[in-house]
Amino acid sequence: MGYWSIYFIAKLGLFYSGFIGFHWLPNLIFAVTLVLPLASNRHRLIRTVLAMPVGLALLYHDSWLPPISRVLSQKEALTGFGNDYLLELLGRFVNLWILAALGLLLVVYLLLRRRLRFATLAFLGILSAPIVSLQGGNIVQIVSPRPALAGVSATVSPDKQEPTAQLEAFYAAEQGKRVSFPSIADSAVPFDVVFLHVCSLSWDDMDYVGESNVTLLNHFDVVFRRFNSAASYSGPGALRLFRSNCGQLSHSKMYEGDASQCNLFRNFEAAGFEVRGLLNHDGHFDQFASLVQGLSGIGVKLDDNRFAPVSMRSFDDTPIYEDFPLLSEWWKHQQPSGRPRALYYNTTTLHDGNRIPGVKSRSSLETFKPRLDKLMSDFDRFITFLEDRGRPVVVILVPEHGAALRGDKVQISGMREIPNPKITLVPAAIKLIGFKGKSGDAPRQPLQVVKPVSYFAISTLLADFIADSPFTGTGGKPLAERVQNLLDTPFVSENEDIVVMGRENGYLMRSEGTWVDYQPGL
Repeated sequence: MGYWSIYFIAKLGLFYSGFIGFHWLPNLIFAVTLVLPLASNRHRLIRTVLAMPVGLALLYHDSWLPPISRVLSQKEALTGFGNDYLLELLGRFVNLWILAALGLLLVVYLLLRRRLRFATLAFLGILSAPIVSLQGGNIVQIVSPRPALAGVSATVSPDKQEPTAQLEAFYAAEQGKRVSFPSIADSAVPFDVVFLHVCSLSWDDMDYVGESNVTLLNHFDVVFRRFNSAASYSGPGALRLFRSNCGQLSHSKMYEGDASQCNLFRNFEAAGFEVRGLLNHDGHFDQFASLVQGLSGIGVKLDDNRFAPVSMRSFDDTPIYEDFPLLSEWWKHQQPSGRPRALYYNTTTLHDGNRIPGVKSRSSLETFKPRLDKLMSDFDRFITFLEDRGRPVVVILVPEHGAALRGDKVQISGMREIPNPKITLVPAAIKLIGFKGKSGDAPRQPLQVVKPVSYFAISTLLADFIADSPFTGTGGKPLAERVQNLLDTPFVSENEDIVVMGRENGYLMRSEGTWVDYQPGL
């Protein structure tokens, strides 16, 4: 087998260290093919040449990288990356400790190859992989998918169910959730609504850069500590917000049918709001602007943003506009209207790969904290600006997903293919500008909501605010009571090919039809 022994031993070392998975049967077949005796030097050379691409493909298959089909589907988006950003991403794949270990393994092989049968070690290692998995080894424990048993009581604890049955029960429960907005004309005190939809911000990102208690969040009235964005990419994240008047759908069902009754902004329109849309970028990447104008139900052209100053350049060198000037100037120039407004605002200020003019560092990881500080400052200024206008407004901060700054053995920093809780648990918050409350003043500290919730909680609160305005002299029902009545949403996050589900104080991940124990961050 020669140097191919190093290939298999190195992969097994990465597998047992948790850096990659390991499909033992294809690896075993590949190894057997490599040791079959061939009499002709020409045939051995042909086998070696053919084995190289097969070995690379098998290594990719064993890795936690997205399937090739997923990469090809994103080909157009990937070709938009600038050279600086591509080099930055390439650098994140380089692990000096792994390179040193591989170098040491090669030295050991060169010194001992005449004394040890490395091919035998490679075969023993390959055969050990399924045994360790079946015994619940220290990497993953395979959870075989099997059908739910007939006659099982519906009251069985979710954590006691078979994983696929638990997931199906979750979707069945979510399918029964639905909320509609009453007419804003019947509200005692009508109000505007502003969604601050932030790309790339999670609780873990904030903790990673030392901003877990950002001052801005203390200016809000409600902070959701376990809000699940349920997706780790912008498109699905936006769709989940747009479909928030119903319970959580599976990833594939978000793209099926019209579902007008579930559409957040169509509910706004039906309730009498004037719906508007604004981005701090051009929205061309991954056709985000088209998605917002179409599937969101906004149904109008996004408002012009080019009057605002450019604060940075994105990974594809397109402009990103400064948040506070854009929001405040847009608001100032709105024509008086008898209808309250519902504004969808999307910002990519924190997106991976952004470049700030005049800043020496080209690493978007190093500039994340100053970009976060600037964004929070801009939002704080905007809230103060709205307060000075004297008009009631509900401001909703809700990130699309996290930036995955921390990274782990499974995903490099910035990669979000696996929608784990460090990426999808985001700092959502609500500010009631003009809120009176029962005592005549807004709370000094925000209400901390620790129950697991998602987008349906936001729509539920909005419907409650319209029906029982918090901006009257008495403030209606106490805010704590409104929050206490919100329905839980158990943790389920997913992308096109992967589902991560909370279970027994931990998490399971389904990939390629198989459930495995998953420990995010390791």
